[in-house]
Amino acid sequence: MTDEKEAYRWTGEFADPQLEDTYLRASWTEIHARLGAVLIAIHVFVSWAIFDFLTLGLSWPFVALTVGRFTALGATLLALKVFRTPDDRRGFMFCAIVTQVLVSFIAPLSLMLGEVNFAAALLSIVVILFAFYIGVPTRLAPNLVISSVLCLGFVIVSPALAEIDTLTLLEICVLFAVVNAIGVEMVRAANRLRRDGFLTLMRQQELYDQLKREVESRQEAEATVRNTEESFQSIFYAAPLPIALVDPAGFGLMQANMAALKLFGMNEDEAQNIDVRAFFDEEDLPARIETLLVSGRAGAPVEFRMKRKDDAVIHALVSAATVHFQGRRALLIGIQDVTARRKEAEALRDARDQATAASRSKSEFLANMSHELRTPLNAIIGFSEALERELFGPVGNPRYREYAEDIHDSGVHLLSLINDILDLSKIEAGHFKLHEDETELDHIVEAATRIVRHRAQQANIEIECNLPSPAIVLVADERALKQVLINLVSNAVKFSPDRSLVRIDAQVTSEHLRISVADQGAGIAAEDVPRALTPFTQLDGSLSRAHEGTGLGLPLAKHLTDLHDGALSIDSTLGEGTVVHVDLPLSRVVGKDLASKETASL
Repeated sequence: MTDEKEAYRWTGEFADPQLEDTYLRASWTEIHARLGAVLIAIHVFVSWAIFDFLTLGLSWPFVALTVGRFTALGATLLALKVFRTPDDRRGFMFCAIVTQVLVSFIAPLSLMLGEVNFAAALLSIVVILFAFYIGVPTRLAPNLVISSVLCLGFVIVSPALAEIDTLTLLEICVLFAVVNAIGVEMVRAANRLRRDGFLTLMRQQELYDQLKREVESRQEAEATVRNTEESFQSIFYAAPLPIALVDPAGFGLMQANMAALKLFGMNEDEAQNIDVRAFFDEEDLPARIETLLVSGRAGAPVEFRMKRKDDAVIHALVSAATVHFQGRRALLIGIQDVTARRKEAEALRDARDQATAASRSKSEFLANMSHELRTPLNAIIGFSEALERELFGPVGNPRYREYAEDIHDSGVHLLSLINDILDLSKIEAGHFKLHEDETELDHIVEAATRIVRHRAQQANIEIECNLPSPAIVLVADERALKQVLINLVSNAVKFSPDRSLVRIDAQVTSEHLRISVADQGAGIAAEDVPRALTPFTQLDGSLSRAHEGTGLGLPLAKHLTDLHDGALSIDSTLGEGTVVHVDLPLSRVVGKDLASKETASL
């Protein structure tokens, strides 16, 4: 009830100006027609000028009353003929109020000047009041003010019409009050009824529009469903992968595309309502299907062993998803034949096992052969060294000593080769273990150059070491790092021309400890660098190559560097020389890692 009272003014009009404006626009035809009905009364009002002429003659009062009457008629005609649209509502209402004001002043004055019978005058005023309330479509508040002015004017002129006492005059006032009250209530009730009907029509229109939208939406949804089903059917049958629709209640086949029928060797007639569980060759099928449904919700396929119509076994990845098809719940099954891929995987697994076995056999063979070869080689080296140095007396002929020296050099070379092969095989098999400890870089470099220096002197090559002071202490496998330097310096000496220089540098940068071995040899082409780091590869592959070797020096040095979490790189230019860099992490330099961490924290 509170909301209803707030929705209307006391005049019965809408409290919301926008809603009231909408109502007035919607009922404009009725408002215009009501003033058109009043036009008849206005013509009667103008015709009353005849009675004024009969009583007043051609006098100034008669002229003034006649002009007023015709002005009222003109205002009414102006409202009806000119202001005809809802947008002209202000001008229309103004003309109607002007008409009411003129009637309110002219009617009592005409009655008084014409000395009309008091009863007839009173009756005419009452008629005018009801015409104002019922016929003239002005607002209730202005209408009430104009009607009150009309009543007050008649009360003023009443003594001139007849000899009436005070009690009669009071009764006339009461009569006018009752007439105005009845008129106000009639207008208020009519306003409320008209606006209630308008709201009802608006609600009905809204319900109709909503129902229309819902119907259109439902029709669009149904059309979309039909189009979707048609698109689904066309895509379903044309899909290159096998797919099928299955009834989840009894696992009956609802539909299958051509790819699925071809995969299982069936036609459409044979596939009607067949139980799809007959195609699964699984021992615990219910549990496996449950796994499929759970995995299908997660989007992961499950591998099944399945049978074709001819009992041929295939392996397939099966995916499932719940869909609604033709108003029913269904399972959309996707099948991917992985039989060939599974066979390839099994072949690759067998090949890998064979390769692993062969690699293991190779490692065992190398280990056994290294042991078998090391024992006689150690004896050959030891005995040849005794002959070379004449430990038990002079040999006699100098050529025997030369032979003993050649035997010693060949044995040492062969032993070095076997050690390289054994170390490389251990690294590739993951069996090479580092024995790390703190050691000085100067000591490692000195030990490596001492072994290679004799060969360098024979080739007239100078070895120069530029190491920082104080000596760098690092955590590493001394034997492995010394092997790296021996291999790099040996290569540098081997490929350097006579009377050239091999330089060993070391420096600590902000990123790593860099050890560099540089020579002035022929250099390596950029495209040959990867080959140089491949085991058993010689860049000069001819039988008449100028330098001996097995191609294990650089690869072994790289693997040993990798084991120390480092990196080996080669910078080389043809005709100018080669520089091999060994970069070890700063964490291996004693004191350097701690200092860098303190600096970073600051």
